[in-house]
Amino acid sequence: MIELKKNSKFIIILLVFVSSWTIQAQEPIGEEKPEVKVIGRATKDAIMLRWGVTTPLAWKYANQYGFTIERKTIVRAGVILQSPEVEKLTATPILPKPMMEWEEFSNRDNNAAIAAQAIYGESFNVELEQGGDDIISIINKAEALEQRFSFALFAADQNFEVAKYSGLAFIDTNVKPDEQYLYRVFTAIPPEKHQVKFGGVYIGLADFQPLPEPKDFVGVFNNKSVMLSWNFVLLKRQYNNYIIERSEDNGNTFNSLEDVPIANLGEREKNPSDRMFYVDSLPRNDKDYYYRIKGISPFGEVGPPSKTVYGSGRKALVYNPAITEAKLQPDNNSAIITWEFPDEGLVSLSHFELNRSDLVKGNYRVVIPKISKGSRSTSFANLNSVNYFTITAVGLDGSRRVSFPQMVQPVDDVPPSVPIGLTGTIDSTGVVQLNWQLNTEADFLGYRVFRANLDNEEYTQITFRPIPESKIIDTVNIKTLNSKVYYKVQSFDQRYNPSGFSEVLELKKPDIIPPTKPVFTSFEADKGVVTLKWITSSSLDAAKTLIYRKEKGGELPWELIADIGLPENSFEDITAKPIVVYLYTMVTMDESGLESEPVTPLTISLPDNKPKPDIDRFSALVNREEKKIGLSWKYKQEEVTEFSLYRAEEEKKPTLYKVFKSDKGNFVDTDLRINSKYTYLLQASFSSGAKSPIKKIEVEY
Repeated sequence: MIELKKNSKFIIILLVFVSSWTIQAQEPIGEEKPEVKVIGRATKDAIMLRWGVTTPLAWKYANQYGFTIERKTIVRAGVILQSPEVEKLTATPILPKPMMEWEEFSNRDNNAAIAAQAIYGESFNVELEQGGDDIISIINKAEALEQRFSFALFAADQNFEVAKYSGLAFIDTNVKPDEQYLYRVFTAIPPEKHQVKFGGVYIGLADFQPLPEPKDFVGVFNNKSVMLSWNFVLLKRQYNNYIIERSEDNGNTFNSLEDVPIANLGEREKNPSDRMFYVDSLPRNDKDYYYRIKGISPFGEVGPPSKTVYGSGRKALVYNPAITEAKLQPDNNSAIITWEFPDEGLVSLSHFELNRSDLVKGNYRVVIPKISKGSRSTSFANLNSVNYFTITAVGLDGSRRVSFPQMVQPVDDVPPSVPIGLTGTIDSTGVVQLNWQLNTEADFLGYRVFRANLDNEEYTQITFRPIPESKIIDTVNIKTLNSKVYYKVQSFDQRYNPSGFSEVLELKKPDIIPPTKPVFTSFEADKGVVTLKWITSSSLDAAKTLIYRKEKGGELPWELIADIGLPENSFEDITAKPIVVYLYTMVTMDESGLESEPVTPLTISLPDNKPKPDIDRFSALVNREEKKIGLSWKYKQEEVTEFSLYRAEEEKKPTLYKVFKSDKGNFVDTDLRINSKYTYLLQASFSSGAKSPIKKIEVEY
């Protein structure tokens, strides 16, 4: 066993701490599958490899049989090789260095001592104080192996040289810049003893990247101490250790704070923090100290320093001020606040601040800043109706100590203004919503709301305490005999001074009973007008009669054609078209918008007996040379189907002579006798069967 001399105390403490950390932070090792895990790092002229196995038993056998490394050249000069070149980089398996070669290294490096102890030492053996059976012995030996495994890998992670001594690292210098390699690491354990899956990494010199500087480095300075913290998660793949350096000459020279790098041993599985913390003791206050950190990669490379943070320690403020008096002045608008503070606390005091709030708890704001630390009283004007004051002592380090609050309340007997703008609604379930304008007084407290069922009865308060909102929801029974409900509102200030009452709001309860329906008494359809008559609804709240119409057998819905207020009981429909068969019905609507059942529809057809206009123009042109009479006419009316032309010779009755289509507007008569007198009559016929007045002309031929 290696003798651990000057570092033995450190090793014992670290072993206890890491053991505790390992048990809490790792998953059960027995559930891991045995395999090799490999990572790689490209420098400018070499490839560095680091690996480890995943189970204690695989680690035990690997220490005995070692590891072999195989390199495949996959890409050369940007071209993927058809047949990768395979080269074995280890003539013999890589094993941990012999125990005697560790001694000098262990005496100067704590991680080397941990790894050597784990690989070769005997102190990991667990023995029972008073004997035991074989099962307990097996369990204890398994636990000891797991601890050896955990400590060995931890130590190798902290120092690349330790990893090389442990047979867990390799540097390949026989590499070229234009090639990419697949490295595979195998255990040399005989398969019949233990099967371990190989691991690998794909890398080349082109993957080289300079190490980044640590990010988000901050320092919080306190009394002779500073808490340093930085975000380690951002660079977790690049760094697993950090060096913290301090400068006492304004950043000109820096010295490391610890002999060994700082590692994160407290990372939690659940709700992990992304920051590492380190607390350093300052030799003195009132002096600037500069700090920076450097990361160390798993391959032992030290990265560039972080940005520098600096500051000085300040003695913390430990005394509280206490207000001894808060006195209202005769002007009733200002107060003088007096306080006390121990003289022994002045050395760490910067100044005082006066704070004010409307409430005893919370919402305090600074109303007088930067009060001299020698002052013990100050005045404040423009008081509100209620004022709570505190005094804050501000320390040189920025810390704050606040006194207990004291109240100052000016005399006030002026009530708030009367509430205005009271409005409200009641829905069909009896829910009442009231709203009004909010008071704006600084000392306003709230409202009380009152209700009555009759305008001349005494009002009842429906609020148990003053409410600060300018609205309220109430419920009333709508199935009562009284159809209305009455409300009024009163405001109060914080001294409970009451205002007068608002104007009374009268709300009509919703009507849920529809009115009775009207009854048709008669109708008439003549000369283009359909006249309807009825008996109006007998309901007291009936407001109007709604008349609907639709074509019988048509697909269109009922159409509202009249909205007639009561007491009217007749209506003339001048928009009905002749011949079309219509259905007419009607309902009564009350003041609440409720409608009655519709009456049984009437079936009405309007005859087309409305007088038709005369034919606009009917003229004749005689041409004796060509022996003809030219007739022409013009009649621009809709739904004309044809024109009938009648002719009569002198002293004879006219007879139907010709029938023309509706688009015809002229005719030439050649069936003529000389020296005769002809009478022509023209009449238009409509699709409804109606006819226009006869247009007559007489012609001498």
